[in-house]
Amino acid sequence: MFGFLRIKWALPALVIAIAAVTLACEEEPRVEVKEVVREATVIVEVTPGPQTEPVTAAGPPVYQMGLFAEPITRNYWNYVGGPGGSVWTGYVIGGYATSLYGYSDQRFDWVPVVAADFPTDLKKETIDGTEFWTTEVPIRPGIEWSDGEELTAEDIVFTVSTVLDLELGGSWAQAVNSAFVDRVEALDSHRLKVFFKATDDEGQPQTPGLSVWQFGLGFMAILPEHYWASVVEEAKKAGDTAQRIEALFAHVPDGEPTVGGYSFRKWEPGAFFENEATANYYQRGATVTQYANGALVEVNKQLDYTATYFGAAGGDKVLEYEVGPHVDTALFSIYGNQDAAVLALTNGDVDYLFNPLGLEKGFQDRIRSADDLEIASNADNGVFYLGFNVRKAPMSSKEFRQVVATLIDKEFVAQTILQGAAIPMYAMVPEGNAAWHNANVAKFGQGMNRGERIKQAVELLKSAGFTYEQEPEVSEDGSFVSKPGKGLKLPDGTDVPALELLAPSAGYDPLRATFAIWVERWLNDIGIPVRANLAGFNVIVAKLFSDTVAEDLDMWILGWGLSIFPDYLENFFHSRNAPENQKGGHNWGGYANPAFDDLAFKLLSETTIEGARGTAFRLQEYLADDLPYVPLFTIPKLDAYRPSRVEFPYTTVLGGLEGLGGMQQVALIK
Repeated sequence: MFGFLRIKWALPALVIAIAAVTLACEEEPRVEVKEVVREATVIVEVTPGPQTEPVTAAGPPVYQMGLFAEPITRNYWNYVGGPGGSVWTGYVIGGYATSLYGYSDQRFDWVPVVAADFPTDLKKETIDGTEFWTTEVPIRPGIEWSDGEELTAEDIVFTVSTVLDLELGGSWAQAVNSAFVDRVEALDSHRLKVFFKATDDEGQPQTPGLSVWQFGLGFMAILPEHYWASVVEEAKKAGDTAQRIEALFAHVPDGEPTVGGYSFRKWEPGAFFENEATANYYQRGATVTQYANGALVEVNKQLDYTATYFGAAGGDKVLEYEVGPHVDTALFSIYGNQDAAVLALTNGDVDYLFNPLGLEKGFQDRIRSADDLEIASNADNGVFYLGFNVRKAPMSSKEFRQVVATLIDKEFVAQTILQGAAIPMYAMVPEGNAAWHNANVAKFGQGMNRGERIKQAVELLKSAGFTYEQEPEVSEDGSFVSKPGKGLKLPDGTDVPALELLAPSAGYDPLRATFAIWVERWLNDIGIPVRANLAGFNVIVAKLFSDTVAEDLDMWILGWGLSIFPDYLENFFHSRNAPENQKGGHNWGGYANPAFDDLAFKLLSETTIEGARGTAFRLQEYLADDLPYVPLFTIPKLDAYRPSRVEFPYTTVLGGLEGLGGMQQVALIK
């Protein structure tokens, strides 16, 4: 999430050959059927402690980065599937793990990572009378965990089995979708076989689509069996499902081996988080070259292989770099708020600032006025939204949700109040993700003045059975409410209850706080009693993950970092992903609509880009009318860094450098 939650997982051989689509970035890089890493992450704000100074060893330069919120956990299980999964956690531990498949730079081609090649085509097999879809994946030999143990197919089997056995939710459940994934088996140390269910729970045929296999299991984080097996077995003794998951998430992974280039060194809460580069990182020293004709070449002398994808290498090179890490230490200084973090950047205390929340114009001006700082600007693939708990009245009324959407003047807040720091949104897929964005969805309120918005809102409420003691009145010029509405009653004749709108505080994210204040004003104008509660993320996340979320939650404003392949349309809104149906599910508002569920589940079985795109467009149209979320805005992705100290192989990419974790494995530090 943007300050917030984020989700992470990928695409297959069966779509690799499909024609490229373009993204709305500055240079419109190509995207070959694959998705950008998606990572679900909830953010929790922690009060900073004393700013003690880290002690780093002598050696190559340190990559000095800035955070303005505290990471939550070092436990990777918790990060991916629990309340510890904030974007800030991802910045510091995201470099610990790996996956079978991943994406190439800028173009996001779907390529092998731990896998030695693309998977075999899916085929049907009948085993002991049960039909499965199966595929096999070769695992590259010689890849080691940081403690010297080899990564094998057994580590992948262990990770998948743990997710299924413990019934882990959140992004684990998205990657290992139990409705489709039956099991994985190690044919030997370096060959994996995946078994997908060929029928659903009702015995109807089903096919594992792109989001289940290529965008799901193919991108699952792999964790070391030799470290975690005993921890998982102990967690299984804890009691019921919730207690077992809690026990696993609570484990502090001291001495955990990693495989992604970095390992944990030290964490001083409120001050800094420090990682050390692992000496035996399997991609260290590898070279990556991309050609204008689409070919991609990876040369890894350490593992003694050269891999060429998407045609023969030749012609003009468009990208070439060597994989690191090129430092001994990745240091993340933690600041109390965005203002303090920007000050640290301009003062030279850090050389790159993680900022998933956007930059107000004042911050932009401060950075641009510094002689030694630059801002890389890209289209972002994320959404900030207002969500409804549709289990409760009046949020259970579609017309009420449409009223809220109609009253919110996104253009006014984004362009006038926030001076262009935000970009209004109406569809759940951002415009930056051009291949999947449906521009032709319902846009409640767009182009209306205040009087027209209020007139339509009142008509919608009355059509749904709401009544007033006194309807709101608008000034003659239609620019403001001259007499607020009073005595608004539900269709059953009872008063509309006082409602809470949870949103991040202004110190953490002034953009969302500003939207919350204006939403409060506009709803109160027509007699909807709403109070904006600008809270810390610990308060918001605690409510979202509480056992009483169905009773306690009214409305909230948060954000998501999104994948290119929009399977989150199912993950966020299918009723099976509501917390009451799946522990850790992301459908906090409890949205449940059988017609939408059928369409969303269909997306999981789409095996072609064309089919998936058509379904995704229909889902966006459905959501823009039914409005379990009101999409509010996205942001220009602005990455601030010091080019005299940090050199990136490229800076033009959908989602920006922040979406790539600040390029910790490849950035050169001068």
